Amino acid sequence: MKRLLSPTLGFLAAIIWPVSTALAELLPALTAKPPASLQAAGIPRRLLAVDNVCAWPNVVRLKDGTFVAIVFNQPNHAHTEGDVDCWGSPDGRFWTRLSTVTQHAPQTVRMNHAAGLNANGDLVVLTNGWDKINPRRNPASRTIQTVVSISRDGGKSWEQAGFAMPAVAGLSWHVPFGDIQLAANGDLIAGTYAFTFAPTARGHREGNVYAARSRDGGRTWTHFAPVVKDEHCEGAILHLGGGRWLNAARRFSRLDLDVFASDDDAMTWKHVGVLDVKPVSSAHLLKLSDGRVLLTYGNRTGGNRGIDVRASGDAGKTWGSPQRLIELDTGDCGYPDAFELPGGRIMVAYYADGIPQHQRYHMGVINLTLDEVR
Repeated sequence: MKRLLSPTLGFLAAIIWPVSTALAELLPALTAKPPASLQAAGIPRRLLAVDNVCAWPNVVRLKDGTFVAIVFNQPNHAHTEGDVDCWGSPDGRFWTRLSTVTQHAPQTVRMNHAAGLNANGDLVVLTNGWDKINPRRNPASRTIQTVVSISRDGGKSWEQAGFAMPAVAGLSWHVPFGDIQLAANGDLIAGTYAFTFAPTARGHREGNVYAARSRDGGRTWTHFAPVVKDEHCEGAILHLGGGRWLNAARRFSRLDLDVFASDDDAMTWKHVGVLDVKPVSSAHLLKLSDGRVLLTYGNRTGGNRGIDVRASGDAGKTWGSPQRLIELDTGDCGYPDAFELPGGRIMVAYYADGIPQHQRYHMGVINLTLDEVR
């Protein structure tokens, strides 16, 4: 579910752990020039990686250390027919299109996706989408069932492994989102959500977020543990290690982030608290090498738009002040995905519908160092 705009208020679940929710002052933005260590390696502060795509990027690091980005391949919000493509890069500086992952049927679009590696190192992509694209997505359009695509050669070719994930009674099909990760017991975990197509009697859309589980390397998905059943979608999921997990999900009515935690390998979940960052695009969670958790998100506040981060030193219980990575002059932005590379370089991919110097949809990349994260 992309670019949610509902303005109404909703129910706030009881807080289990204390979370800092005050509107903290935005820390100064990164300098335009990267630190000397990045400059010496030829790494720019920011770059335009993939042009003329809305992207909603999901970046995966392969076992050989190279990267692939799974991106929606049309320059719009899934209004027209399209698929997700796979782009590759040795180090995040230069990107080459490797393949088209999905094969959409006529009058459909494949675009909502999750991606990651299974235990064998195979690249697994789950992709959902919409029907009745005739010629554009319209109020009669509904979600279509998720398909599984698996690549054993780093995204160059794909096995279409068929349909996966059921519909949820009274809601949509399960929609995949974010990073697919290994559980402590070796299962694969993917974040999903299901939602109503219109506001309910509560005055806003309703939605559930789940931790979906596969026990056969991503081919089938048989267990769906509820993270929250309320008004949520697009839950960014993170395995902290040892069966401890976090999930930061967006709420329909407030467009903020609600944080949840699991201590039993994503089987059951508790509410942690609310991060009052709104209106926000979906978020991404990354465990850094120094033990902190990095939350990355698109800030869509009028007059204060950009890609921001917050860091937590206590596994998501409390969060530091927001820090601006880059400023943007458009609200059609966000959906970041962050990675830490050896040597302390952090790479953040995001999308925007344009910047003053390049007025087209694109996937951009921001580079910073671990010691620049406040």
